[in-house]
Amino acid sequence: MILTIVSFIIVLGILVFFHELGHFLVAKHVGVQVEEFALGMGPKVIGKQVGETLYSIRMLPLGGFCKMTGEMPIDDESEQEEIEAYQEAVRNNKCLFQKSVWERIGVISMGSIMNFILAILLFALIFTIFGIPVDSSSSTVIGQVIPEQPAYQAGLRDGDKVLAVNDQQVESWDQLSEVIHSNPGQQLSLEVERDGQVFETEVTPIMEQERQEGVIGIIPVLTREPVNIFRALWLGLKQTGLYIVAIIVGLWQMITGQIGAEVSGPVRIAQMVGDAAQSGMLRVMNLAAIISVNLGIMNLLPIPALDGGRLVFLGYEIITGKSVDQEKEGMVHLIGFILLMLLFVIIMIQDLRAII
Repeated sequence: MILTIVSFIIVLGILVFFHELGHFLVAKHVGVQVEEFALGMGPKVIGKQVGETLYSIRMLPLGGFCKMTGEMPIDDESEQEEIEAYQEAVRNNKCLFQKSVWERIGVISMGSIMNFILAILLFALIFTIFGIPVDSSSSTVIGQVIPEQPAYQAGLRDGDKVLAVNDQQVESWDQLSEVIHSNPGQQLSLEVERDGQVFETEVTPIMEQERQEGVIGIIPVLTREPVNIFRALWLGLKQTGLYIVAIIVGLWQMITGQIGAEVSGPVRIAQMVGDAAQSGMLRVMNLAAIISVNLGIMNLLPIPALDGGRLVFLGYEIITGKSVDQEKEGMVHLIGFILLMLLFVIIMIQDLRAII
């Protein structure tokens, strides 16, 4: 439990830091006043004022924010000090809404772009430190279980050895793969060995559309060969691109009803990070890169309160030449934020029920 909590906080902190750093760097570059750069949410634990920006760490290690002047409209209920700071920023042309539409697009979109850059760097580090796969073992020992796939949901983990399928012994990975590939949608009973203990579990392969065969999301033990940093960066870019395409395709399939809609909340993600941490740094870095890609894409969805929702309003401004009233846009984002928080709570409750 301690390993899960600590590893989750570290991984999430890095992902959020890179995302908010993207907003921060571009905001500073175009002359927007950044009031606070924070990691975490809730009450402030520690903070240091440097120039116009307060750098802080907050109590709840979930999320973070980069508070920019003029990002949200100020109201009469705001404190006098905040109103005066806002008015001074307006006089000095340092409010976000005073910048050109393309500068605002840069500020808003850079958070997700930084998540993609982080994924590229993480994959490149994996290829440099651990190498790229060049061969696979013929044994039935599982080298990696892909999160959120049927094998993971059935309780299989890295290092498990599959002994039998439907009471029939399997002697090689090819034999195991053949059984899985030929039984999409059919429940399979697996006999598995873990740390000297044997247990049984059931798993149902899902249809892999491109190859038209069943898969459960497992990878054999791989032999790896290190590569130089330049090739690693190129491979990291390609790997990130493949995940971006795969996630977008998966989202489209969920929207169109081709596959079931499954969303993981912080509890489920923490569990996955904890499982990865028990397998070693390679799995943690790989999972962090995948989550970073997911975070970047999800933030670009055209949903109010997310970066993508803000980009929709900026797109409208480009097309029409007119900006939306700041108070009306703020109200839309506020409603969107409330709905997202409700969805967040529902998903978290479902995750807890699944674990309990």
